[in-house]
Amino acid sequence: MNLVLTGTGQMGQAVATAVAEGPHDITTRFNSERPFLEAAPSEVSDADLAVDFSLPRLAVPHLRQYCTWGLPVVMGTTGWYDALDEVEALVHQHEASVLYAPNFSIGIAVLSRAVDRVTALMDALDDYDAFVHETHHTQKADSPSGTAQMLGEQLVDGLARKDRVDPETQHQRIDPAAVHVTSTRAGTTFGEHTVGFDSPYDRLSLRHRAKNRRGFAVGALRGAEWLHGRTGLFTLDDVLDDWLDA
Repeated sequence: MNLVLTGTGQMGQAVATAVAEGPHDITTRFNSERPFLEAAPSEVSDADLAVDFSLPRLAVPHLRQYCTWGLPVVMGTTGWYDALDEVEALVHQHEASVLYAPNFSIGIAVLSRAVDRVTALMDALDDYDAFVHETHHTQKADSPSGTAQMLGEQLVDGLARKDRVDPETQHQRIDPAAVHVTSTRAGTTFGEHTVGFDSPYDRLSLRHRAKNRRGFAVGALRGAEWLHGRTGLFTLDDVLDDWLDA
């Protein structure tokens, strides 16, 4: 495939490295010095698909342009999910192709499935209180991470005793009906997510720790291969369904 790469930060560089090792080519790159929003359709006319790891404030404007131009995109940028209804309408209007995920690690996709299954068991065990904690490097733009928010929402969906996510610092007692999602920003940590169930007697934890950014980049490229030729709005869950059924 011929790929457009938008965003050449640390994740953009990881994607570029992964592409160089495989069968695909990057035909066009956009970054802060060459903004995608200032591009012309002719600049991406030979591309099969875009991979976007840019900035949260650019995600929705980028998605509008991808959909309008009919350029399928793997959207790895987070921090825009409050506009999901708008993006879904755009995809429907333009019969576009968008695959998005807060985290393209295959391990995170498996963790998400595991959380759903454990939460179904924990729903009957009121002594266990659920929480999410994540750690990333100091250059990460959002906090808590999109992945942590996703995991928190899964807990809310699966536990009858929880009705919302409370992110970050609360200057009061934590409401028992809330799932507390917290973050640490330190050093060069690639990313670690923990979903915990704490009781007066013990604690059960599910944890994913990224060793490097290559796993995210490879997952995004595998997602791009899956998206090629499909139309609609998809998540990594849709991709994983196919992989597990194959």
